[in-house]
Amino acid sequence: MAAVNELLSGIAHEIKNPLASLSVAVQLLKENTEAGSSDFRLMNIVLREIQRLHNLVNDFHIFTKPNISNAEALQLDKAILETVELFNQSPETGEHITVNTRLDENVIVRIDSVHFQQIIWNLLKNASESISEKGEIFIRIVRHKNDRVLIRIEDTGCGIDENRTDSVFDPFFTTKAEGTGLGLAIVHRLVDSYGGVIDFHSREGKGTVFTIIFNIYESS
Repeated sequence: MAAVNELLSGIAHEIKNPLASLSVAVQLLKENTEAGSSDFRLMNIVLREIQRLHNLVNDFHIFTKPNISNAEALQLDKAILETVELFNQSPETGEHITVNTRLDENVIVRIDSVHFQQIIWNLLKNASESISEKGEIFIRIVRHKNDRVLIRIEDTGCGIDENRTDSVFDPFFTTKAEGTGLGLAIVHRLVDSYGGVIDFHSREGKGTVFTIIFNIYESS
């Protein structure tokens, strides 16, 4: 697995530079192309696909080598509320989904704020994609004994097929037509990198609950 991770990380690094060059070249061509023309529309498609590849490369890099050197003391309730606000304004959330929070305040964890946002965002996205009609997502922060904190993200979606539960955190496993299968794998890798634990419980047709456990950070 270590060898595979090293290989994927190297490939991701090598792909980044030509992608950046392609993006700059197409942007320059686009500036000299008449807006609304067929060439202009094609260039927009190319730029969109370059961005999609760029996002995929970033996902590979995070999965293979998460850099935890930027860890800081992070107040969980504020970080979650900021992420939920962004999520509510994104296309990922339709009017049929309501996100509810009940958050214990002033719980501090040592983690990179960007990584934490990615963890919460991916779990919210996964929850929203499981809800086809009107539904809810519940987020809870619960200060637990032994200086630990529980973060629970529960949805009222379709749940997970019990035959697929063993593969949920596997890289490249997906049931979505356009999914990469890296979302939950990245969540698992990031949580593990910061000494946390993630697990889930799901009932098909009833919904899913993901639970993350982190150690509370006490500054000396």
